[in-house]
Parts: sequence; C-alpha cells; structure tokens
Amino acid sequence: MLLPAPVTIATFPSSCPFAMSALLPAGRVSYARARVSSACALAYIAGRRGVRPGQPRSDARRCPMASKGYFDSDGHILEPEADIAAFLEEPYSRHRTSRGGFLPMFDQFHGALVAAYASDPKTFIPATAERWLEFLEMTGTDGTVIFPTRGLFFGRIMFPEWATAYARAYNNWLADTYLKVSPRLQGVALLPMQDVDSAVAELRRAVTELGLIGGMIPSNGLLRHIGSKEYWPVYRAAEELGCPLAIHGGNYEHLGFNTMANFPTSRALGMPIPLMNGLAGMIAEGTLDEFPNVRIGFMEGGTAWIPLMLDRMDREVEYGGLALKRSPEEYLRDGRLFVTCEGNERSLSYVIERVGPEPFMFASDFPHEISMDNAMEEIDEI
Repeated sequence: MLLPAPVTIATFPSSCPFAMSALLPAGRVSYARARVSSACALAYIAGRRGVRPGQPRSDARRCPMASKGYFDSDGHILEPEADIAAFLEEPYSRHRTSRGGFLPMFDQFHGALVAAYASDPKTFIPATAERWLEFLEMTGTDGTVIFPTRGLFFGRIMFPEWATAYARAYNNWLADTYLKVSPRLQGVALLPMQDVDSAVAELRRAVTELGLIGGMIPSNGLLRHIGSKEYWPVYRAAEELGCPLAIHGGNYEHLGFNTMANFPTSRALGMPIPLMNGLAGMIAEGTLDEFPNVRIGFMEGGTAWIPLMLDRMDREVEYGGLALKRSPEEYLRDGRLFVTCEGNERSLSYVIERVGPEPFMFASDFPHEISMDNAMEEIDEI
C-alpha cells in the first residue's frame, strides 16, 4: 500500500532521540527531507562523525541507502549471561551462576515455545559487534542504537537491589563490548526503575561516564504506569542531561496474553499495548507538560495503536471528564515523541495524516526477525 503522493519531512528543531551523542555534532540537529513509503518514514541525519569529509564509503556501491545518512533507531543484541556476569559487582560477582537465568523470560505460559523460537538460527542469531558492523556496511546504514533482548523484561524484576546491580553490569558490558569498538554502535542504558534514586544515578552515570545516548524505561512490569509522578525524577534527569528515553515493547506479563493459545498471538498485541499504556499515562498524568524538553521513543510496536489511543482519549475528554492541557494529538505533533514504524503497515498513511510524518523513525530490528538475507528486501521497499 503506497501513499498517494510522497510526503516530505521538513527540517525541525528536535533531534531524533536515537541519533545523538558521539555520532552527531553538538547542538541542534537538522534533518534532510525524507520520503515516506509503505514501509516507514525515514529521517536523514545531517552530519556524521567517524567518516571524514570526502572519505569514500566502502558500501557505496552495495546499497541505495549508502552515504545518505540513514540511521537505525532500533537494533538488538542477544545478551550472553556469562559475559555480563563478569561485570557484576560485589556481592553478586561471587555468585556468577544462575538457575533459570538472570532475568524473567517472556510470559510463564509460552516460555518453552519462545525458547524454541529464539533458538532457530534463521530468526535469532548472535549479534556481535563485528556482525553488526557487517550488517551496517551491507545495508549502507550509518549506525544503530542497540537495545537488549532479554532486558526487555527487566521491569519484571521484583528486587530493586538486583535490578540496580544487573543494570550496572549490563550497561558496563554494553559500553565495553560495543561502544568501544565503533562510534557507529550506540546504545541505551537499562534503568532500574524499581528504585527511582538508583535509576536517576544510573542514567547520569551511563550518559556522562559510559557514553550511552539515553535510557530505556521498562514498558511493562513496574508497580505503576511509567508516566506516574513517582518516576518523574528520571524524566527530570533526562531533561537536564539532554538525553532521550526509550519505551520498548516486548513485556507481555499481566496483560492477559498468557491465556492465548500460542506465542505469536501474544506478541501481535503484546508489543503495542504497553506503548499505548505508557503514552496515555504520560499524557493523563501531565508528565509531558512537566518536562516539555524530554524526547521519548516508543519502539517496536508499529503505529496503528496511535489513532486508537487518540480517539479513545479524545472521547474521554469530551464525555468522560478527562482534563488535559492540550489535545492528545498535539503531543505527537510537537517534535519530541518518536515512534518506530514497520514494513507492511497498511494504516501508516492514515496515521501520518493524523499526526504528520515527523514522529516516525526507521528501525531494522536486526537480528530478530530481520536477517542478513531479508534486510535488503525491506530497504528496497523503503
């Protein structure tokens, strides 16, 4: 399904939340114009570090995206627990074995099915720094922002002390294993939101000491919705640091999906609904009004949930007594909320009609469902 005509993204002041830090010049980031296709909207990033002016790109003849300033806003790694264990601090460093893993895995009902799915070499493969750089070269992409896989379920950790210890170990490992290899590999920090003071401290440390570009708030599993005033110190810290926050779909627990007969059905709805819950909470709680300069990304849930949320909230404003300072739609139009879009989204043209093209980002999701073999198909579609 193609848009009836090309849509352009004009230059706007807010930078893409996952195209900053070491890869971009300090200050305002301008975006070149981009066209929106049936696959997704892409933003070109003006200015890159790590490539000298006039230096030829080795991938220039391999991909139509080469040297265009494309940036992947959502890539992944598969966390090797033995490697992360080496970064654990006392007292946990003395206990480097774990029965059942360091983190919860998906939901209780589909655990075995998920394990079988994830072990299929055609879908999930180890994503070392070298493999990631190979993927970037093949696709002509300037860089990626790395998100975890098992860490998407980080919000389900019950004990704040362990959440803090694991977050520090993961963030140290990520910086050491990926960021030090190449400036094209960026990452977001796990934030132990189970203890807000620790989350604030870890965000500051990750950005200022480790060089991570921002922090990831668990999309689900916390005691309160992520827009709750209890978590406002984290938003305040992000605003002070000038760094983005990310909400990534993937934690389906306590949403009713463990009653589904199969895992794909759970995933189909389990990815977008926590994002919808999160943004609705931020709007209703006044979080976006309190912190007008915070940039927030909503990752890997598609875009179709946006008009559903907008329409339902508009109805509550009109008939249900919901008091907001601005209409829900305005928050998505002001250049600081960003959403990743996926291929074959038939509703994308309508969503763009509702909120404009500016909020949408390109996301590869490599090496999950996207592999070296099928990545070019999606890029060609774009």
